[in-house]
Amino acid sequence: MLNQLPTTGTLAAPRAILKVGSKIIEWDLWDAEHNGIYEAGTIRIEVPGNYADWPWWTQQTEILVDVYVGFPKDPMNYSAGDMTLLQTYRIDSIRPNWQTLGISLAGRDLTSLLTDQKIDVKFPNQTASQIATQIAQQVGLTPNVQATTDLVGRFFTLDHVSLHHEKTMWTLLTYLAQHEGFQCFVLGRTLYFGKFSSALSNEPFLIQCDPPNTQRPYPTSNATNLEFEHDLTLAQDVKVRVRSYHGDKNAVYTSIATASRTAKRIERDADLAQSVQTFDFIFNGLTQAQCDAKAQELLTQISKHELKMSARLPGETLIYPWTPIVVQGTGTPFDTTYQAARVRRTFRAKPARFEVTVHGKTVTAQQTVALS
Repeated sequence: MLNQLPTTGTLAAPRAILKVGSKIIEWDLWDAEHNGIYEAGTIRIEVPGNYADWPWWTQQTEILVDVYVGFPKDPMNYSAGDMTLLQTYRIDSIRPNWQTLGISLAGRDLTSLLTDQKIDVKFPNQTASQIATQIAQQVGLTPNVQATTDLVGRFFTLDHVSLHHEKTMWTLLTYLAQHEGFQCFVLGRTLYFGKFSSALSNEPFLIQCDPPNTQRPYPTSNATNLEFEHDLTLAQDVKVRVRSYHGDKNAVYTSIATASRTAKRIERDADLAQSVQTFDFIFNGLTQAQCDAKAQELLTQISKHELKMSARLPGETLIYPWTPIVVQGTGTPFDTTYQAARVRRTFRAKPARFEVTVHGKTVTAQQTVALS
């Protein structure tokens, strides 16, 4: 597990440093949210009122904020080197308030450099890793890219991609990552394109629940608040689409499994009723038969039920949108593994209060990216 329970009982004093270049900025509150690996995370920062700082803020043409968070051994004497770089954010808007003299900042992480720019889809004689490296360097990111060998023209041909229109850089990168079975994300000032078990740990985070008993007539948990939801709508019609690129066979396979209240069937024709709930999954290297089997397996899993959880926890730097969340101890079907779908961190300066809220679900469809 990422976290060790029970805790040692040692009090931890959370601290955060926000930097613009080498300048440490004051803040009253910041709120950072990450909605998924394929989206840019967002941040909101409240800077305390100081009119003398207004000229500096309003003269900036680009602001990049590095957010460092941690639990330094000496909470009265610490630096960014004692902490974890949570993320780097690009500020999109500045809102000074004349009554309070405070300044509100709003921005997104550096994935936004890729989502805001379009590019011609014309790389037929290059590999995915060459394209990822080129795009990262073009927008000023450091590429951490694992080498690939297939020319992307094969993907475009199989998917009937038109080469006569533009797509965002991020759409192209995530499309290529799906075909290669790679992760694609931005952390700090680095673009990661590959399989990164160290950066994207599959180790789960544990939420331990203890029910009421005769000595303690109330439940306890390492979460300060914990709620569950059972989604009964998934007992209705469901469609699961599994798609796979098989490099050795130079083919793309698709299987669609559907379930209604009365029957289940597997189809390869996507012409289905629009009222059906759709879940898309992409797996690399499956044959058609394996796609069919995987679609049926996921359909059975999804059509039974979907469980959701929402937990508020003391602040930490362990949970990300790819982190599995394990709940145990309720003695109910809610004791299972959830995939973190949305993570929000809130830090207030005075008094220091750091919290993380995570929303998870048992069934998380992968986002499908198409170029045509």
